[in-house]
Amino acid sequence: MYKDILTMTRRTWFQVGRIIVLGLFVLFGILFLGWQSVGKVYSIVGFVVVLSVFLDFLFRRNQKEREWQVWVQFILDSILASVLIRMAGGFDGPFTAFFFIHTFTAGVFLGIRGGLVIAVLDSLMIASMAFVTFSSLIDVTPTGSAFERLMHTVPSNISFQYALLFVLIYVGFLTITGLVSGYLSQHLLLEKGRSEGILRELREARTVSREILESLSDGILVIDNSGNPVSINHSGREILSLGDKWREGVCNTDIYTMLKEFQLAESMPSVIELSMDNTILECRMGTFLDHEGNSAGALVAMTDITETFELKRQLQEQEKLAAIGRLSSTMAHEIRNPLASMSGAAHILQMGTLDWKKTDRMTELISHQAKRISEIIEGYLELSRESKVSYTNSVSLAAVVNEAIDVARQGFGGLVKIESHIEGDFIVFGNQARLVQLLTNIMRNSVEVLENIIDGKIIVSLLKSSIDGMVELSVHDNGPGIPDDVMVHIFDPFFTTKKEGTGLGLFVARKVARDHRGRMDIESESGVGTTVKVSIPIAPPDVVTAETGGNK
Repeated sequence: MYKDILTMTRRTWFQVGRIIVLGLFVLFGILFLGWQSVGKVYSIVGFVVVLSVFLDFLFRRNQKEREWQVWVQFILDSILASVLIRMAGGFDGPFTAFFFIHTFTAGVFLGIRGGLVIAVLDSLMIASMAFVTFSSLIDVTPTGSAFERLMHTVPSNISFQYALLFVLIYVGFLTITGLVSGYLSQHLLLEKGRSEGILRELREARTVSREILESLSDGILVIDNSGNPVSINHSGREILSLGDKWREGVCNTDIYTMLKEFQLAESMPSVIELSMDNTILECRMGTFLDHEGNSAGALVAMTDITETFELKRQLQEQEKLAAIGRLSSTMAHEIRNPLASMSGAAHILQMGTLDWKKTDRMTELISHQAKRISEIIEGYLELSRESKVSYTNSVSLAAVVNEAIDVARQGFGGLVKIESHIEGDFIVFGNQARLVQLLTNIMRNSVEVLENIIDGKIIVSLLKSSIDGMVELSVHDNGPGIPDDVMVHIFDPFFTTKKEGTGLGLFVARKVARDHRGRMDIESESGVGTTVKVSIPIAPPDVVTAETGGNK
């Protein structure tokens, strides 16, 4: 504790303050008592000053011994103060209050223990002066000396009870002074140590943060609430081609302009891709807060994604080529069977041995297979076709449901039971043929799942959606459900679990739903079944007629 308290600066101030107090002591003595009566005794003060300078010199040369030097000085000060107070009027004179200054100073420089020890020492000095006043030692004091004159200054009307009470009061207050000053000194010292530690940690954290910021590969630009550039790291200066005088140059960049717009705009995307001099930057913008949680400015993190963008483009090209390959393979497979049938029928017709009935049958087969090939090609063209849905044609979804169910029952439905629950005739804008295609694609998947299920059943429902302004088409089957590993790829084009499937049914269905500003969701539970829900916006209430023939 003493090593912390007695720093060089505090030690110097202690010596300066000590000499000032001694000087004031001498000055007050001269003013109140006169130089002639106390001049010889006050020469002791000069000796103490010289001794203080000498001890301070030793302290500066050998700081390891500083504790005992301070103790010596405080003890000498206590003795000196006792002598001077005795000469200046006794223990109940006006200068006794200097003991409070002495004890307080000891507590400040020596802590609680030092303040308490010096308080006890000063109390003993006061008690000794009071004892001398009422002891027989006064009678044996040599006459004709300075001590004789000193003793004659003691008032004769002071009672013993008064002196005892005086001493006890001083002892109590000196003890309190020493304890309080020592405690405050140590407490302030501890708080100072904590504050310095916190400041040191903050400086270290700031240094580390600056080093981390400078070492980032991303560029970081920060502006304050007034739009003034605050800081930019090394990568940011390199990305924006700025030199040491970056504050002037950064204000002329698109990044700075964009960041200011982000700061002022109420709604603006926080991630923007920006092209600068053949460089593609991903800019992530945000605000940073002060210690009170208020906005202190805005910042942007700039990432050079030129290489990533190029790799992504190459990957997309590869995926596109792979998709074309899969498309070609699937088309070849789908078209091969109809072509084989057409080729066989044409060969039989070429032989010319058939009657007119068989000839008509072969001709019908060729026509049917040609139509099948046309449908396959049309389905694949759907993948790349842009939406051409007319939002001026009104469509009855009840008619869509009934038509799709008829197609399923007459075509691919097989032995599967199909039911419908229609709450009302909801009107939407769109293309009826495309919506029928959406519903039949979903139902075809359900029928294929239920092929080996006894009592397989499909329920087609039309009801108002829980989402305001939407109508919901749902197809539920009581099949085995969709496994999780299949569910994650359920909408991927060309993804199929069937040997001869194209993997386009649900993909096209979802595309039709999106073309009608709707959405498509699938819920499936193992052993319970699967429900496909399609939500489409309802036409405004003033539309009361529906076009049932599709787009004309």
